[in-house]
Amino acid sequence: MPTNSEREARRRRREAALALRPSMSPTGPADGHFRVATWNVNSLNVRAAALRRFLERTGADVVLLQETKSATISPSATKVLEALGYHVVHAGTGAYNGVAIASTRELTSVVASSDFGDEHLDREPRLISAVTQAPSPTRLVSVYVPHGREIGHWHYEYKLAFLEALEDQVARWLDEGSLIVGGDFNVAPTNSDVFHPAPFAGHTHVSSAEREALDRLVSAGLVDLDARRWGAHERRFTFWRHGFHYERNLGMRIDLLLADRGLAARLATTWIDHTERGGERPSDHAALLADFVADPSTAEVVRDHQDE
Repeated sequence: MPTNSEREARRRRREAALALRPSMSPTGPADGHFRVATWNVNSLNVRAAALRRFLERTGADVVLLQETKSATISPSATKVLEALGYHVVHAGTGAYNGVAIASTRELTSVVASSDFGDEHLDREPRLISAVTQAPSPTRLVSVYVPHGREIGHWHYEYKLAFLEALEDQVARWLDEGSLIVGGDFNVAPTNSDVFHPAPFAGHTHVSSAEREALDRLVSAGLVDLDARRWGAHERRFTFWRHGFHYERNLGMRIDLLLADRGLAARLATTWIDHTERGGERPSDHAALLADFVADPSTAEVVRDHQDE
């Protein structure tokens, strides 16, 4: 049982985090920057109006989407994206999973689940990638890692195998050039990335095997951008179950933006969009955004907090 002082410390942390939320959301476009977002929308059709508000407000150059929950981009979402000038690629089969990339620049060299020649990456529509000019060629990847259900379940083994296969694919992409990987990884990298470790003991998302698999993926040559900008223990959550969890900040950090080290050196800042997460009929995930200095010659060095 927690002591009174421990409960008080938690309350203070929770209140401090809640007070920061307005400053964590971008209020307008990022002029002079290349802005990339990742967002598990939990149904693109349901969230079409929210996507319009989000894109109009943030002016994101790229948004990586997960859980589109459709075989094709819905007419309502298509209308939004076309009206705002986005090029879109999508992989989906029905009412579950589904990933997409929307970009203000043309997308080429598209590869999606069913194209990789790997049984784990091709099993379900959970991975899609394409190349854009940003302003130099950059491969974008939207990923939705399997949940895992429970430790020992076949879906948990599938999750670990998916992460291992993704690590191998990321290594090949890094050999080709610049890379940004974003999405819902369904793994909290550290105990600081959950509201309190005790309720998660013995469950998925925090097991050592999952964390080690994620760490190997990042160590292939990527940088966790939010951790680099703010530190690995800042409790910047991106997911809260529906209900009172969001109001009490009982969340997790499971949505990540990862970039190769060259791009990471151009990082200006990251954001967690509480504007839409705190709005009407929200997804259970908040969008995570990263701003890169568009002109590398003007980039300021961001202190590397990732290992703190």
